[in-house]
Amino acid sequence: MSEACFCDYEPAAFYCKTDYTARKEHRCAECGRVIAPGQRYEKVVAKWDGSLSYFKTCSRCVALREHLAAHVSCFCWAHGNLLDDIRQEVMHLPAEACGSGLLFEIGRMAVAIRRAPYSWEAR
Repeated sequence: MSEACFCDYEPAAFYCKTDYTARKEHRCAECGRVIAPGQRYEKVVAKWDGSLSYFKTCSRCVALREHLAAHVSCFCWAHGNLLDDIRQEVMHLPAEACGSGLLFEIGRMAVAIRRAPYSWEAR
């Protein structure tokens, strides 16, 4: 982040992020889709305001978050609210981002997330 970047949230007392390969089905905290056995996902354990929080994020949502963070100098997001935070960020992108292909790539990744199985029974 640059010095001019300001994110309006409290940092976690601790934050532990680990990548796993699923051995059973899980649900993505961001898009709500199924993380099927054999798929990679990110698990975060963090502590805010004295309580522990756990988040499992599918590889598609992680890729979307990392792609936008790599191309936007100050991208603030919160666990469980990633897709809304990305929509808000995209609405405020400068005009030169439209010609760079960034919006197309973000849209392509978002469509892939929407097309993934949603319910536990959808597989």
